[in-house]
Amino acid sequence: MRFAVNYSTKIAELVKTGKVEFDLFKCPEWDALLKAATAVKPAYLHLDISLGNGQVEKLDFDALKQILVGTGTPHVNCHLSGTPELKPGNKTDRKKLLRQWIKELEVLKQQFAGYLVISENLPFRLPIPEYHLASDADLISQAINETDTGLLLDISHARITADALGINYQDYVEKLPLDRLHELHITGVRSYHGFLEDHFEMQPEDWPSAEWAAEQIRLGAWRKPEIVAFEYGGVGEWFSWRTKTRALEEQVPRLYGLFGGEKKG
Repeated sequence: MRFAVNYSTKIAELVKTGKVEFDLFKCPEWDALLKAATAVKPAYLHLDISLGNGQVEKLDFDALKQILVGTGTPHVNCHLSGTPELKPGNKTDRKKLLRQWIKELEVLKQQFAGYLVISENLPFRLPIPEYHLASDADLISQAINETDTGLLLDISHARITADALGINYQDYVEKLPLDRLHELHITGVRSYHGFLEDHFEMQPEDWPSAEWAAEQIRLGAWRKPEIVAFEYGGVGEWFSWRTKTRALEEQVPRLYGLFGGEKKG
């Protein structure tokens, strides 16, 4: 199990000065950013592939395969999405989305032969109706099990979804196929513009969910993932303004200790 952190110039500087330790950077499929990251520390790719909305047929598979080569990325990730008109309580819509996910997961398996395909749960919020049905834990489990693929559990996404649905996040998570867990994402969650948003630094109220996840892995209740990633920090307008050196310096070591990292198993 390796521990990763989103690449940013601030975390790279902390690595260079020996102030933090972890196993690898998590990077999007941007050539320049990947080059900068791997000059400091090993990195793996997190791809921007979305299922359920017709995106798969437009992907440049050759370009994606080329950028995967050389990074040692152990799997190909995708995000289980949908379209706004799909209704959670409509049986026809549920079957339609499930069929679409299965069809597209099989395409990814064929195109990325040799890689495990893993699916990430997205966060449902009221302003994003296309994620409502897509956040259904039973539907996610069925798609992953029927295609013999893997799970990328984003615990913050699960917390946001559970809050929108008015349910306990642990109950929601336990409905997912945790025996197929291959990657886990952790971030802080806070209210932003009236809705819960992730990719913030950890607050006191965020640590119990991270500690719970670590305990489930330690006890063997969940499959031990290959990678646990702290999805805090980044580059560009969406991430750079909330990337704080002090938060990284304080929280990366705590999370690295919590999830073990490569050196601790």
